[in-house]
Amino acid sequence: MPKTTSGKIKVIRVKKEDCPQLLVLLSAIHAEEHPEDPQTVKDVEMGVRESLKRYDVFSSDSSWFLAALFDGEPVGYAAFVRISKLDQRVGFLYLDELHVLDGYRRRGVGTALLGEAFALVNRRGLAGIRLLTRPQNSSAQRFYEKHGFSGNRAILYQWVTGPKDNSLLESET
Repeated sequence: MPKTTSGKIKVIRVKKEDCPQLLVLLSAIHAEEHPEDPQTVKDVEMGVRESLKRYDVFSSDSSWFLAALFDGEPVGYAAFVRISKLDQRVGFLYLDELHVLDGYRRRGVGTALLGEAFALVNRRGLAGIRLLTRPQNSSAQRFYEKHGFSGNRAILYQWVTGPKDNSLLESET
C-alpha cells in the first residue's frame, strides 16, 4: 500500500458486510508480520471463517472490531472486549490488538482508532482501557504513553488449548 502524506481517516465498527475489506486488511497485517510465510493469507481467511462459525462477534455488545480507513482504504485495525466489574468501576475496555500497516504509521491512524475506543469508554461509562504490550516494543509503549496511558510491570500468564506455542506470548500487543 502506498505511503501518503495527507488523507482522510475514518474509523468504522466492522460489521458482517465489511468482512471482505477486513480480510484484505488482516491478510496485509499478517503478511507484514510474517513475510517469509506465503501461507499466511490463506490461514487468515480460514481463521476468520472458523471464528465466525463459532461466535457471532458482529452482534456482540461486549466486543468491538474497528477498522481505520485512509481515503477509503483499510489500513488499521483494533479489537476490544469489555471486561465487566461488579463494583463502581463497572468495567474496562480491554485492547487486545491494535495494528496499523507500516506505510500508514505516524499519520494519525492509531490515534483515530484509540479516539474511538475513548469514545466507547465514555458512552458505556467504563473505568478505562487496559492493554498489554511486549516489553521490547518501545514504540508502542511511547504511543500509549503519549495518549495518557501509564505502564506498570506485570507478568502475563496464559493458558491455551492445542499445541503449546510460546510465540503467542511474544506476539501480544
